[in-house]
Amino acid sequence: MTDSKNDGLTAAAIGLLAMCIVTCDHEALGHGSACLLLDGHIRLLTSSLFRCDTRSGWIDPAGPAANLIMGTAALLAVRLVPQRMVALKLLLLTITAFSFFWEAAYVVDAMIVRHGDLYFFAEFLVGEPPLWLRVFASLAGLALYVATIRLTTRALLRLWPSSAGRSIARTVWLSATAGAAVAALLYRCPGWGNERDAVLEIGAASLPLLFIPRANTSELTSSIGLARNWSLIVLAVVVFVAFAATLGRGSPLWAFAG
Repeated sequence: MTDSKNDGLTAAAIGLLAMCIVTCDHEALGHGSACLLLDGHIRLLTSSLFRCDTRSGWIDPAGPAANLIMGTAALLAVRLVPQRMVALKLLLLTITAFSFFWEAAYVVDAMIVRHGDLYFFAEFLVGEPPLWLRVFASLAGLALYVATIRLTTRALLRLWPSSAGRSIARTVWLSATAGAAVAALLYRCPGWGNERDAVLEIGAASLPLLFIPRANTSELTSSIGLARNWSLIVLAVVVFVAFAATLGRGSPLWAFAG
């Protein structure tokens, strides 16, 4: 729910669209492009699973790298967007948040459980990663996570002081997490790995969006309402349907690549 000045349906559409963009960026543009550049063929591409018939340690970090690049580009772009274009600013900010939260939490988890893209990449470079490297990588991930909480909080409170920013952030999070879960359910595989990973990568990783605080009264400024934007809502629905029909079902759209 959002307040009367801000449209919840538009906020939900932004969360859904950002989820699709960030997930495609990691799986398709990141892992997928690396696979094709290495003359491989994509054998599985879903919203949280990827398989290439070419074995290479350079494919593993391509997904995280793509998200970090996308998140940084979106963060830089936010500063160039006029304040009146509040929907676009929220979309870019959400892309940054989902991208950074995902990869920051992912590296910490990878180094603890000794599994995942970044652990496999470290193993590819140096063999079994020593403890000091795992600790260093985990601390770097934690630092990025904390920095993302701070920049997301400040940006949202700058746009919507008081409780409005928190309400919008919760709507965005709920829409994105629900969308990721629904899309993942469309691809059936043994166990629940696909659904679990989809929800962890988007929903669990970005939990701080549920706890955006109120701004200090001394910092309150006037805010611009997030008006209903039917064009954005329709775009989000179209993109999600395409996302669910392809990555959600694991459809072989990459067949044109051979």
